[in-house]
Amino acid sequence: MQSEVNTEITRSQRDYYLREQLKAIQRELGETDDREQELFELRERIDKANLPEEAMREVNREFDRLRRMSPGAPEYTVARTYIDWMISMPWSVQTEDVLDLQKVKQTLDSDHYGLEKIKERILEFLAVRKFKTEGVVRQPILCFVGPPGVGKTSLGRSIAHAMGRKFVRLALGGVRDEAEIRGHRRTYIGAMPGQILQAIRRAESNNPLFMLDEVDKLGVDFRGDPSSALLEVLDPEQNFSFRDHYLDVPFDLSKVFFITTANILDTI
Repeated sequence: MQSEVNTEITRSQRDYYLREQLKAIQRELGETDDREQELFELRERIDKANLPEEAMREVNREFDRLRRMSPGAPEYTVARTYIDWMISMPWSVQTEDVLDLQKVKQTLDSDHYGLEKIKERILEFLAVRKFKTEGVVRQPILCFVGPPGVGKTSLGRSIAHAMGRKFVRLALGGVRDEAEIRGHRRTYIGAMPGQILQAIRRAESNNPLFMLDEVDKLGVDFRGDPSSALLEVLDPEQNFSFRDHYLDVPFDLSKVFFITTANILDTI
């Protein structure tokens, strides 16, 4: 038994020594292998991503683990996917608001006939935004209530178009799992961030107009209460440091303009 163990150790040491020699020779010849090239490109992307301090610390820690890992290890893909998510989030990318009320009114009128009361309310909201230039700008949440098909979602799209913001939409009808909002922890196979951060990533901007459709149809069951998880997303006192279970670092949602829609108010 001892002889077998010694033989195995000697073989492992020899393989490791030869592999290190091969790396040194490749470096000398300027021929880096694909993995080295991939890690080098990943490092460059991390440096260009302009991450906040805490996110950068987490990504660097994960990158160091990745560098020491074999590409065949199951954890390698998990770490690589996590780093990709972190550097593709729009941490500091945002669009400039166009608060020309005349233009907004024209856009709303050309997209929707009637609905005068709602249009007036939207213009009031944007007028306050225009003149409140100093201090913390609160982001109140508008909620459009009415039967299906009266133009609630398309009004949101018109506002985004008029303000020059990106538009993202999330249908909450039938969502029962709290992980849909906050994501799964990385320990689970196939874990991903929640729908909120996935939509922000698709928008490629940290201040899009975010439409939460059918907020009155959120369900509750044994997997948790998604409406309670939404409180952290929508409450201005909390959402500047929204912490998704997957990313596990705070993301600032306070610049997002949230609009919700509902068919009835009773179930909210």
